[in-house]
Amino acid sequence: MTENGGPKIADLEVVAVNVLFVALTWIFVSLRVYVKIFLTRSWGADDYLLVVALILFTSYAGCSFAAVTYGTGKHDIDVLPQDIPKALYYWYFNQLLYTTTLVCARLSIAILLLRICVKTVHKIIIYTTISVMLLYSVFYFFLSLFQCSPVSYFWNQYEPGAKGTCITFFAVVPNIIPDAAIAQSVLNFTVDWILGLLPIALIWNLQMNKRTKVSVAAIMSLGILAGIAAIVRIPSIRVLGTSGDFFFTTIDIAIWSCVEPGLGIIAASAATLRPLFRNILSLTDPSSYPQTTTHGTASRAGYLQQNNQRDLSSGYQKSKSTSRSSLSADEIELQPKTHMSATTTCKSKNPFGDAGSGREDGGIQVDRTVDVTRAGDEDQFSGEPHAPWPRGKDGRDMV
Repeated sequence: MTENGGPKIADLEVVAVNVLFVALTWIFVSLRVYVKIFLTRSWGADDYLLVVALILFTSYAGCSFAAVTYGTGKHDIDVLPQDIPKALYYWYFNQLLYTTTLVCARLSIAILLLRICVKTVHKIIIYTTISVMLLYSVFYFFLSLFQCSPVSYFWNQYEPGAKGTCITFFAVVPNIIPDAAIAQSVLNFTVDWILGLLPIALIWNLQMNKRTKVSVAAIMSLGILAGIAAIVRIPSIRVLGTSGDFFFTTIDIAIWSCVEPGLGIIAASAATLRPLFRNILSLTDPSSYPQTTTHGTASRAGYLQQNNQRDLSSGYQKSKSTSRSSLSADEIELQPKTHMSATTTCKSKNPFGDAGSGREDGGIQVDRTVDVTRAGDEDQFSGEPHAPWPRGKDGRDMV
């Protein structure tokens, strides 16, 4: 261990970065799931892919924690011999989880962009970019998976009596794994920038004001930051191929390999959160509440809705010559602080057969008394909660 405690600080850096991005990705993906299930009700393949990416990324962080426990961030001479196979074991699976996490996150972003594509040229760009990314990712995944034969020889190669070979020993390219990783980072950078800049072209011709276009394009272009992380990762990979201090050299790779997929997942989630922001603003901005007038109430569940559109302040005064018996049930006069009664005639026969207790035509005369007290305008909807978001005629949320 170095005199300034470098390896110990490096361990803390890896742990801190992993904890930060695991927490952020879970928060953003949870918000996206809430928006897709409860607000827009538009769950799709891109959402499934992003949830899978989150699970893979969480597994990656777990392996990274374990690798730090057994050796990542320490100098090789400071790693206990019995811990070397364990540290290499978790490093091995980190390579595989890193690749699959990026694939799922980028596929999710691509499917989202395809939904808003109008021009054929934009769709061709997305399909071409994703196809190249998929082909190389599959190649790199299997190259990493079978870099040693048997597979377990990768983490057992330092065990006494272990037998096996690794591709780096007999390949024509001496450092094929580091070189392939550098090529992957360059490709990742290219894909992230294409998928990050394309939303600007897609949104610019939509019917939005300039401020909305800029904000939406900025949110959807956050994936560019993941591309920057892929480029920053390259120098660390180059050093890995020539360094004799493997575990200490991998510290920068471990950090940037966490930042890159983490930013990609956050970008994919943030691109779908606009409906949530709109609803939050509608709850905090009084000017966005449904307005009530004397001509009726808002048509929301739990609120009394007046069928007649008369002005309550007029008291609904009617001529005294109007007979109450001629009013139907829907035409009962409503007067402030007035006790009223209305008489309604049922057309059914008297079921008891007592002709003397009913009318001459055999009907039943029913008296109904309705008490109406007019509330002041300031108390009309006191205590009622506002609707959390507007709804359309079909009952679906309008976002």
